[in-house]
Amino acid sequence: MRRKIFRGYNVLTITWVVCLLFVLGGCSILPGHWRPGWNQQWPADKPVPDTAGSWKLTELESNDGRLVALAISGGGSRAANFGAAVMLELRQRGLLEQVDVISGVSGGTLPAVYYGLGDKAGAFTEPAVREALGYDFQSSWIRRWFLPQNIFRYWLSDFTRSDIMVQVFNNNLYHDATFADLQPHPKILINSTVHNNHTRFTFTDDRFAALHSVLAPYHVANAVNASSAFPGAFQDVTLQWYMEPTQFLHLYDGGPIDNLGVQAITQYMNRNVLGTSLDRLFPKGCVIFVIDATPSSDHTELDSKQSSRSSIDYFVDTNALDATDAMLIESRRSLLERLGIPVEKQDRDPRGRLPVNDLRQCSCEVRHISLRHLTYAEVSEANEELAERVTRIRTKFWLADGEQNDLFQAAKVIMQMLDDKQLLTEPSFKVRCGSGPTQKPPA
Repeated sequence: MRRKIFRGYNVLTITWVVCLLFVLGGCSILPGHWRPGWNQQWPADKPVPDTAGSWKLTELESNDGRLVALAISGGGSRAANFGAAVMLELRQRGLLEQVDVISGVSGGTLPAVYYGLGDKAGAFTEPAVREALGYDFQSSWIRRWFLPQNIFRYWLSDFTRSDIMVQVFNNNLYHDATFADLQPHPKILINSTVHNNHTRFTFTDDRFAALHSVLAPYHVANAVNASSAFPGAFQDVTLQWYMEPTQFLHLYDGGPIDNLGVQAITQYMNRNVLGTSLDRLFPKGCVIFVIDATPSSDHTELDSKQSSRSSIDYFVDTNALDATDAMLIESRRSLLERLGIPVEKQDRDPRGRLPVNDLRQCSCEVRHISLRHLTYAEVSEANEELAERVTRIRTKFWLADGEQNDLFQAAKVIMQMLDDKQLLTEPSFKVRCGSGPTQKPPA
């Protein structure tokens, strides 16, 4: 009897000792004491390998004489599925294969990277895309919180909620792919916000080289997570700046800087047009497709309520989220104005024009493909109901089957509207210039 008690006492003592060691030395004992996917140091005298995350204009982008760019907005699974649905519509029209640059923000990065990886991620067909992007990422993220290894890492190391979402993206979409796995064409530009100074961070070879690091071995799931790490739900994604003394950049959701993804496209064009003109670089035209999954911003249900407080507001004030939405809406208005679409036409007119800093004051055609266009379009009553449904889908990382069906149907209706207005034809992509000497395209 005494032996059994002694044996039980030993087991209890050992258990407490192990727990104490975990608490005191968790960061050095537990696996994953460093955050997975940390960017690697790269010698300054060693050439940096090229990836699709690049500002470079190569023959792959210029050999057909036309620039076709794609910007996919943020908005969780709503943006991911609407963006993919529009991309499939572009493929049916023979335009997706012509796309040279894709810029994504937050949820919009999911289809951008999925497409950029080619067969490494999966087939870019409607059934495959629906299955991949219709996945309930949010529930999987919550379930993974309760895996023993994640519990220990979360509480006893620098492992965060964002790292758990990286696991979800890798297991279900990207299969541990890195930037080296991206196809060389099109360019893939993933955008986030730098917490340190509130500027845009685009994952490019140049940007990593400035950190004395290298982009090629960096996991795309980490970049996607950095772009979609909504503050409050996810922690920052950290990059190390290899200098003396060591410094760090902390990244979160790219939406607060540019939730449409157009700033990176603008930078790409302006960098490559220096010393020449847009019509010389792209004599057969230039077009930017802006896929905008911004939902309705009206709260008409509040008109007849004495108080806006809901049951959840007794614990957490949800008006903080609404304030964030208001800032995103205002940023959207400003960005679309820069694309030549006046505020009063932004939910009605899909055509705009982006001026570039070249020798002849040229501009690139813009096609704004927005869910909100359905609200004001001259369509049937059935499509009015569709507009009401798709613009009320909340920003989250899961969709009901009906919501996914509606988003794919919305893409078909909106793209047909562009067809009817002759806005997807090659002549409509012609570069227009304001002044300066005409330059003949190179022989």
